[in-house]
Amino acid sequence: MAGLTTVVNVKAYLGVTGSADDSLIENLIDRVTEFVQRYCNRKFIRSTYDEYYDGNGTVYLFLSSYPIVSVELLEIDAVAKASADYAIYADAGMIRLKDGKFSEGVLNVHVTYTAGYASIPKDLEQACTEIVAMKYYNRGTEKFGVTVRNFGEGGAVSYASTLPSEIKDVLDFLKGVLCSEDD
Repeated sequence: MAGLTTVVNVKAYLGVTGSADDSLIENLIDRVTEFVQRYCNRKFIRSTYDEYYDGNGTVYLFLSSYPIVSVELLEIDAVAKASADYAIYADAGMIRLKDGKFSEGVLNVHVTYTAGYASIPKDLEQACTEIVAMKYYNRGTEKFGVTVRNFGEGGAVSYASTLPSEIKDVLDFLKGVLCSEDD
């Protein structure tokens, strides 16, 4: 699986030489890539997608992956649309029909498209490198992103997020949500 950072980047960041931990680092990169993509509810690595959507009765359709590179097929109710019938807003991951609407229905819109980054944005790559480094140093000691708090003997247990704010800010921006530190 292609990751959002590389073994070379992580080793340089960690100051690790030699190849003894390369397999471990690669495994961590794969896991962190999955975590980040789930957190942001999108995939970042360029790929081709074949997806079905519910028609929403509007002229807009937001795809699950972006930026959109190209749309190979757009069908509404099994009727193919020509590329001249719609506009692509690549960075927003949106298709807008020029005439008509995405008729309401269940999985009645079929889209085959290519989306994602050919090269991962540097801020995302750095955030992933830092998460992998944290996982590398903390392996086996605690669950990443969660702190457990006990309130006295036999007391309640509380869980709190410990995702560093600099990394959370990058990921929140990339998923389209800018949160305050209070979130």
